[in-house]
Amino acid sequence: MPTSTPPHVLAADPLVVAQDGIATVHQLMDLGCASSVIAAHSRPPGPWRRLLPRVVALQTSDPTPRQRLRGALLYAGPDALLTGPAALTLYGITSVPAPKTDVLVTPRSAAPRGHAYVRVHPTLRPAPRVPVTALACAPLPRAVLDTVPYLAGEDAVTALLGEVFERGLCDREELVAEAEAARSPRHAWVMEALRPGSH
Repeated sequence: MPTSTPPHVLAADPLVVAQDGIATVHQLMDLGCASSVIAAHSRPPGPWRRLLPRVVALQTSDPTPRQRLRGALLYAGPDALLTGPAALTLYGITSVPAPKTDVLVTPRSAAPRGHAYVRVHPTLRPAPRVPVTALACAPLPRAVLDTVPYLAGEDAVTALLGEVFERGLCDREELVAEAEAARSPRHAWVMEALRPGSH
């Protein structure tokens, strides 16, 4: 039975704290907050704000970049993984921009639509979960390949691969295997850059 748990108590709940102050509506209901109360608290002036559909930031201040990533994962579901530029930023890659947040979702039938800053990519090719600063990410080679479509040209691809190799974050064989598994023509630049003698 939902109770009138004070907002500050919910914000201090261990689950909410572990999720960087972000929670789904269902999680808050499980903690004893009625859906009508969640809706009321999420309207201006607060004390909360709606981050994404069914996802709430238990604060009125603007979300941090990390909170936005956490919100994307909660929005996309328990099997979601960060990929693309957002994941590479968590891996410490500096040669790519981080515009919207990409998440991989499997199976395809469970995928929500992209919304606001989140791009959802349903996939039938699951990737292992790699925790990076406690956020679920795709493996680095997959994140690199998923970043390629957003780069501005061959020079940007070369710069990304150069940083990855110079820092020893992954090797050519891993990227070649990932590109071959993806079987996507959009990775032609990567295969060209990975030929013996490149870099």
